[in-house]
Amino acid sequence: MKKLFKWILALVGIVVVLLVVATVVLPMVVDPNDYKDEISAAVSKKTGRDLTIGGEIKWSVFPSLGLEFSDVKLGNPEEFGEQPMLDIGEAGISVKLLPLLKRQVEVGEVSLNDVSINLSRKADGKNNWDDLSGARATDSATSSESGRGMSSFVVSGIEISNAKVTLDDVDQTTELKQFDLKASNIELGKPFNLKGRFSVSLPEQQLSGDVDFGGLVRSAASGKRFGVDGLELSFKGNKGSAAEAVSLDVTVNTNADIDLSKDEAVLSDFALRLYDLAVSGDLTVSSLTNDAKFAGQLNVAEFNPKSFMKDLGLEVPSTKDDKALTRLQAEMKFTGSSNSADMQNLTVRFDESTFGGNLRVVNFDLPSLDFDFQVDHINLDDYSAPDASGSGSGTAESDLSVDAFRGFTGGGNFRIGQLVVNGLTATDVSMKMTADGNSVLFSPINAKFYGGQHEGEVKIDASGNRPLLTANHGLSGVQAQGLLNDLMGSARLEGTGDFFLQISTDLSNSSTVLQALSGDIGMSVIDGAFVGIDIVDTIGTVKAVLGKQDEVVSASGQDQKTEFAELTMSGVFDRGILSSDDLLMLSPLIRATGEGTINYVTESIDYTLKPVLLGDLGQSLGDLSGKPIPVRLSGNMYEPDIRVDIVAALAESQKEMINQKANEYIGKLIGGDEETGVDNKEGDGEATSDVASSLLKGLLGGKKDSGKKKDDDGGVD
Repeated sequence: MKKLFKWILALVGIVVVLLVVATVVLPMVVDPNDYKDEISAAVSKKTGRDLTIGGEIKWSVFPSLGLEFSDVKLGNPEEFGEQPMLDIGEAGISVKLLPLLKRQVEVGEVSLNDVSINLSRKADGKNNWDDLSGARATDSATSSESGRGMSSFVVSGIEISNAKVTLDDVDQTTELKQFDLKASNIELGKPFNLKGRFSVSLPEQQLSGDVDFGGLVRSAASGKRFGVDGLELSFKGNKGSAAEAVSLDVTVNTNADIDLSKDEAVLSDFALRLYDLAVSGDLTVSSLTNDAKFAGQLNVAEFNPKSFMKDLGLEVPSTKDDKALTRLQAEMKFTGSSNSADMQNLTVRFDESTFGGNLRVVNFDLPSLDFDFQVDHINLDDYSAPDASGSGSGTAESDLSVDAFRGFTGGGNFRIGQLVVNGLTATDVSMKMTADGNSVLFSPINAKFYGGQHEGEVKIDASGNRPLLTANHGLSGVQAQGLLNDLMGSARLEGTGDFFLQISTDLSNSSTVLQALSGDIGMSVIDGAFVGIDIVDTIGTVKAVLGKQDEVVSASGQDQKTEFAELTMSGVFDRGILSSDDLLMLSPLIRATGEGTINYVTESIDYTLKPVLLGDLGQSLGDLSGKPIPVRLSGNMYEPDIRVDIVAALAESQKEMINQKANEYIGKLIGGDEETGVDNKEGDGEATSDVASSLLKGLLGGKKDSGKKKDDDGGVD
């Protein structure tokens, strides 16, 4: 036992002597500054670069044996200029001695302070760091083949402070400043903690701020697999110019795993948050060293898009419905690459609507689309801009440009359960979209529409300087009252009808849509009625006029109707004005024709109906039987003034009598007439005019104001 104890004491003594020699004697007898030139020469031989050590090299003896360097510079390759690639203000490295006896390298502390790294990449792809990676690979291979190596490698800690990395990438500069990093107990095959921060500046993107990161780093003993558990990454900074900068606060949490043997990286339990936007999911990236490919699941928690745009400093669009653009939630599976994306099982809950479907995009520069979407219901009017006050003044702002319809090809299918647009409601909507890079075609467009069926197509031509629209629509079996009530706010027509519309216009802005409107329109309605006017009742006022009443008022309102068995009409649009001259209405009591214009630019109407009363009703008008009695609609197209032109009707019915009486009076006037008080010397023309006027006054009952007084609802001329 005593002998064993002596051997132990001897061994301890030897170790102590070695430590004393290493920590006391070695620094005294060996000056590392004598080896500066040899160190520089060795680096130059391996890298082809100059290494200079401007400061003094010092020994550090406690708690580990190490060296401290200062003012160390590593040069650039010749074609990248004279600025050093690496400039280290202070550096230190130490090795624990006792583990060396067991063939274990345990580095004490590696420290770097005031470090500047300047990276550069040229337009031809050459950079100033590739040659260093080749040198490292050679060194690694040499050490692995050199027989017995160290059984393990451990670094007690790494600390980097106040480092700066600058990357000049062709025409873009990225700066990382105030880079700090701390890591402890680093050993292959065992996890260790990592924490750091840096400031970033991207002048071209007007982005700057501070980044913090940290997590538990895992590494396989083979060195082929790495990971970070509980990775936390945050950015706090600003985006935009100083005057309009928007603050950003982004956080990312995930678990990361990189497998170099599989050339793959996996992000699990991924979570990103920016203001109220929260995105979560899983992501797998394969082919890391080539054209990376992505696959995963993405979930977007419900957030308010309007508030999000406001937080980002973007212009928030005004909408007719204040609740529009206030709720969005989405989820999908996706695959993709740097130049393609394929979204499957896409579900989007947007305000009160639910979207679903698939979307594939190939070639982001000139996208080729392939999609299939369905929507349960959506009211597009909720998302349109509020109605502007006033009309017909000012310059309209540009709404659309040709760029919105250019540059993409392909297409797909839409299906919408219920669609509301421009006040009109359609159900079971289906349409197919195709694009060729210069135009977009929606054809066919089918839908159930106000009790009938819609078939049509829309094309937007963007090959020129302005987006031009052409549309062909056909409606069959449509209930006119519901259609017009939603379209114009009031229903002036009832019945079941067929309609067709062939138009073209300029979509550049809201003014040109109406001012450039041209095309054809037609309709055929059966078993219907004009709402707001009872032509039979209105024409009946003629009888009252003939009966010499003092005043006649024409009533109008929703309780007034003129029923018909058939109504047909066609018209032509020219610069936003609809002209029609072939209206024909038939019923047992009335036969009517019509002609006139409706100006959609000024929202005015100038239209004349010429009904003829038939049968006993017509005979009750005496001389007006079988004669057209004009009914004029004028003023605002939505609430027109309705007036019966009795003078024209009477003149038409009494042409022969007026001519006969006029001739008789003229004959008398040739010789003078004491009763009339008219002297024939004043001229035949003037006498004739006075006579005709007197006759008309007599026919109207002889009252001064008869047939001219009116109220707000219309009157009789």
